[in-house]
Amino acid sequence: MPKIENPLLLSFYAYYVDKILSETSNIDEANQKLRDLGREIGQQIYLNTEIVEKTKDNVTTREDVSKLIEVVYKVLYNKKPTDVDMKTARGSVRISDNDCVWCQEVNLEGMRGFGYCEIFSGILESILEFKSVDAKVFQEMCRATGADICVWNVRLG
Repeated sequence: MPKIENPLLLSFYAYYVDKILSETSNIDEANQKLRDLGREIGQQIYLNTEIVEKTKDNVTTREDVSKLIEVVYKVLYNKKPTDVDMKTARGSVRISDNDCVWCQEVNLEGMRGFGYCEIFSGILESILEFKSVDAKVFQEMCRATGADICVWNVRLG
């Protein structure tokens, strides 16, 4: 069995996911509640970490967004994402992570469309908003629900 990193964080997160699932009537609503929770947390992350100092004041291009994503990953997870793709998604940036911190050892069956790791979508959306970037972030694929990799889409407005 692989070593679970940061069991306290994962325990807190699993608690909130279970709570949200018990309070919602469908997967879309649960995904949105996780993004909303992430947006609230993202504000604190942005204001209380070195992301401000390590990123440009004006994020105007997809390349700038890509660099910002890499900084956020480094600050939050002390690693780089597996891939930050600007080529295959017109007007978007896709983030892939083979070893997602949020869904370690989580296996959900019958939850197609559920973004277990949607909290990261909200965190990133909030940080992008601080940088005056109009974007919607959502999870396209999730290891917790059977995908081989976690993938987020940053759709730029």
